[in-house]
Amino acid sequence: QNHLLQILTLAAMEKPATIHPDDIRDEKVKVLKSVKTLTLNDVVLGQYIGNPEGEGEAKIGYLDDPTVPAGSVTPTYAAAVLRINNERWDGVPFILKCGKALNERKAEVRIQFEDVPGDIFDGKAKRNELVIRVQPGEALYVKLMVKTPGMAFDMEETELDLTYGHRYENVKLPDAYERLILDVFCGSQM
Repeated sequence: QNHLLQILTLAAMEKPATIHPDDIRDEKVKVLKSVKTLTLNDVVLGQYIGNPEGEGEAKIGYLDDPTVPAGSVTPTYAAAVLRINNERWDGVPFILKCGKALNERKAEVRIQFEDVPGDIFDGKAKRNELVIRVQPGEALYVKLMVKTPGMAFDMEETELDLTYGHRYENVKLPDAYERLILDVFCGSQM
């Protein structure tokens, strides 16, 4: 279970008329209705296998699980390129990835900015990127290509980082389930 479509709709929706849950929901629905139909070329599916040289859980593949039917072709990994059919997002790919038994567990939105016209670095510089991390450890940061100090004309990647856990060390930030239960008690559907 993950919340990739929720994150997609929040990132791509237009500004709602108000912060009332119905207005937010309506904008999210508009995004979902605008997603172009996927083709097989837009999707990659996979299934994890064990690493014979790994230790513990790393040795076990999906088909090694005794509760999984032999020969199962159930995907445990999916990646899809979604395109939203509206003026704002025309030509912008949204890449969603999720899976089980991956090296790391995270949920984030990465927005890569367009290449600068007249690139004097012949395409060697990475694109600037805005990253909104939902988990683990809520964070908002911008990855920027900057000139290195000194006389040389070299570039390096750096970050402007707002990691909530560092910025608000002495503040107890509720986890997702704590927030969900509080919303239920308060009757919030946002």
